[in-house]
Amino acid sequence: MLWVGALALLCSVQSTFQTDAGLKGRITQKGLDYGRQVGMEVLKSQLQKMVIPDISGTHHVPVVGDVDYTVSGIQIQDFQLPESVVGLSPGTGIKLSISNAKILITGYWHVKVMFIRDSGSFDLSVDGLTISAVLGVTHDESGRPAVWNAGCSSNVGGLHVTFHGGASWLYNLFTGALEGPLRGQLNANLCPEVDTAIGQLEGILKTIQVSAQIDPFAEIDYSLVSAPQITDQNMDLDFKGEFYNVGHHSEPPYTPAPFSILGQSDQMLYIGVSEFFANSAGFVYFTSGALQINLTDNMIPKESPIRLNTESFGAIIPELPKRYPSMPMMLHLSALKQPMLTCQPGRLDLAASGSVAAFVILRNSTLAPVFLLQLDSTVKGQVFISEQKISGSLALNNFTVSLTHSDVGPFKVETLQTMLFWALQLVVIPEVNAKLREGFPLPTIANLRLVTPTVTVNQGHMLITTDVQY
Repeated sequence: MLWVGALALLCSVQSTFQTDAGLKGRITQKGLDYGRQVGMEVLKSQLQKMVIPDISGTHHVPVVGDVDYTVSGIQIQDFQLPESVVGLSPGTGIKLSISNAKILITGYWHVKVMFIRDSGSFDLSVDGLTISAVLGVTHDESGRPAVWNAGCSSNVGGLHVTFHGGASWLYNLFTGALEGPLRGQLNANLCPEVDTAIGQLEGILKTIQVSAQIDPFAEIDYSLVSAPQITDQNMDLDFKGEFYNVGHHSEPPYTPAPFSILGQSDQMLYIGVSEFFANSAGFVYFTSGALQINLTDNMIPKESPIRLNTESFGAIIPELPKRYPSMPMMLHLSALKQPMLTCQPGRLDLAASGSVAAFVILRNSTLAPVFLLQLDSTVKGQVFISEQKISGSLALNNFTVSLTHSDVGPFKVETLQTMLFWALQLVVIPEVNAKLREGFPLPTIANLRLVTPTVTVNQGHMLITTDVQY
């Protein structure tokens, strides 16, 4: 139950309820079933640590009189959980049912009848044990998931005691007297152990990161924006899923558009990544001034016939090498507005608008302006999952250039457009892709990893489909 709760709560889960969420997802019954397999081992380990106190009492036997007994050193040696079911409790959380469980317990017995004392050891087998519990799921003020014990009951079926050592006529006198106290002690301790396990899970959930810094410019908010929505089929949560400037949370001039994941249940986990998630990143990097780069000749591949100097540009702008013969140049590329991503079935499109300011690098290292251009482009993209991160790559699609201002007289922009196209292809796009390959971390927890995740692009969002392994 510990593991299933952790699995269900740390996922970015898709909700059909329309809330302002940039990341959504869904955990299915298949995910819960896998969690049950792992969770039973966790629960078994927890219950085997259960401490059962010593039992003392007096049992009256006709003719013989009172028999004083003590049972001590009670330990659970084996706990078998052959039948268990984990499901969802609509509107509340996760329910766990265990039936026909078996327990093997060992301990020591001591008996006093009049002036006679005796002792030995015993084995106790318990069968027909049932446990039913419900883990309530909510969220706290920090946007982290929170849990509570929404109900627990247990019942002990049959008991069978085998004694070792001592005189059989003595322990046979109090055998029947032990059944009630042992049954009571087991029933009294099982649900408190579930409480302990839930308390441990609550401590784990408080350590879940609700934000992650990506670089000096950006961090991501993963906090819950609404209470979990739980049906008998799925557990759904909505997460903020938004980029912010480090240390300064400024909202972009748009909000998440609602989107839904319908009819998805074959995999354990579905994660929906909206256009808003990606575009909030563009807003952060644009407003922080990160979307700009200076290109100089040493950044151009050596095999390129086009160089960043006045001689190469002289073929397009004859006036340039006359004023500045054989001098190096620099291009300053910067975004004019934030890039905007659009998700359409099977494709990603990115629209970007920027400027290119050209300068001659004078011998005293100052810059002489040459021209200013405006660039408008569309870029097609791909997205993939690698090492628990969402990553991507871009390829230049359409590209147009218009002249805004020239300090060296009129010239034909068409030829320059070709040169800039190759500069973008050879330098800018590879640098952007190197950043995208680093990826952005998905919400996770220690020891949990995604297994064979796939990504598909739908209208307005990307869908990550995956199983998980603990």
